[in-house]
Amino acid sequence: MIYKIIEKIINWLLNLLGTNNNQSTTKEEKIYRKRNFMSEIELDFYNKIKELENEYKIIPQINLGTIVEKQNKGYRNELFRNIDFAIFDKDLKELLILIELNDKTHEQRKRRKRDKNVKEICEKANIKLITFYTKYPNKVDYVLNRIKEEIKKTI
Repeated sequence: MIYKIIEKIINWLLNLLGTNNNQSTTKEEKIYRKRNFMSEIELDFYNKIKELENEYKIIPQINLGTIVEKQNKGYRNELFRNIDFAIFDKDLKELLILIELNDKTHEQRKRRKRDKNVKEICEKANIKLITFYTKYPNKVDYVLNRIKEEIKKTI
């Protein structure tokens, strides 16, 4: 009983300070906050590729579960991962390519495992996945040319 009271006091103080990572102050009350749709890095990359929208549709933050169907039984947890960008044909009928941006967080062991799983899923589903590393400059011309070349290989 005393621990629950202490926990509530700590959560109340953390909420007051704005540093509570706990999503709820009580079991009944959940606190949610709007977040940005894309990170600064993703938004910068999108601004580099948005001219492709003259020929294609770019969908940011697409979930694997919306574009990959698991054929065998079992949980689909591995499909609940977002890919930074998907490029479709103009009428959204055909997925042409997926794009992942790898920043320094992708060097973590947990992220490397996730990235490997995503790559394997895409390979098995016959979906082209390309990766850009944010530690490189990724100039607009390079990015656009690489994406266009990869799309040509899929058509």
